[in-house]
Amino acid sequence: MLLLALASVMSACGSGSGADTADKLQIAVSIPILADVVRGVAAESATVWSVVPATRDVHTYEARPSDIARLASADLYIEISANLERFTEAGAWRRALDEAKTRRLVLAGRLELIAVDRVIDHGDHVHDLRGGDPHVWLDPAYVRQIVAIVRDELALLDPEHKLQFADRADRYLAELTDLEEELDAGIAQIPASDRRLVVFHDAYTYFARRYKFEVIGLVIRSPGAEPSALEIAELVDVIKQANVRVVFREPQFKARVLDQLAADLDLRVGELMTDTFTDEVGTYLELMRFNMRSLVVHLTTTAS
Repeated sequence: MLLLALASVMSACGSGSGADTADKLQIAVSIPILADVVRGVAAESATVWSVVPATRDVHTYEARPSDIARLASADLYIEISANLERFTEAGAWRRALDEAKTRRLVLAGRLELIAVDRVIDHGDHVHDLRGGDPHVWLDPAYVRQIVAIVRDELALLDPEHKLQFADRADRYLAELTDLEEELDAGIAQIPASDRRLVVFHDAYTYFARRYKFEVIGLVIRSPGAEPSALEIAELVDVIKQANVRVVFREPQFKARVLDQLAADLDLRVGELMTDTFTDEVGTYLELMRFNMRSLVVHLTTTAS
């Protein structure tokens, strides 16, 4: 299967013009949100693709043979790491990187992560978050750092376009400034006493610290696994004791348990986005604005 996929990928790469393929950097990126940020820096000077499709969950995604084969044509592979991208644990993925001698940029090693005293048991493997939470992009300040890291990395790979990368990075940083101002103004509408969140999975460490929220409850503790009866009972206690009126789902996860909780406890259900996109929200900037609007709608006093 891997050989067939490789032949298909190489054939597809050869079908375009030289200007479209050979003259451009080929950059593989682990998740769609990070790929969107990289495109903001690379623009037309590189072809950027995300291994995980736009609407899939990175925690449970398993790389296809075609994903692995496509690495053979990549000049650079960029990932967050810190146990986010489970598919990289597969031997075939590691062998493909090694055999293709693909350059690798691991952002977790270049950023100051927040350690979380938690080990997630996925059944067939565990994720140890004590080395740092990987969901850094939910604080735009970390995306600023990522933009600078990517800009410098691309300049090393393609010095001829160094000035273009620098210009695009400056433009993206300006967009991040606008985003941060909007987020600050929007979230300021939410009273401090209402900045308590019951969310679908544990991805909000950086967001909560930046914008002074408290995550008081998780619907699932292990993405891809149903919560136990004890975990549901504990969550119900948290919701009742804190007088929570709204819980937040995520579009990439099935929400049967959350829907049942909402019905039983007469809760409203909002939506927040973390690890992926939807058909309606397809960029990092849109994702952050979507989250801000959802929080304001569901947590301001007038909406309660």
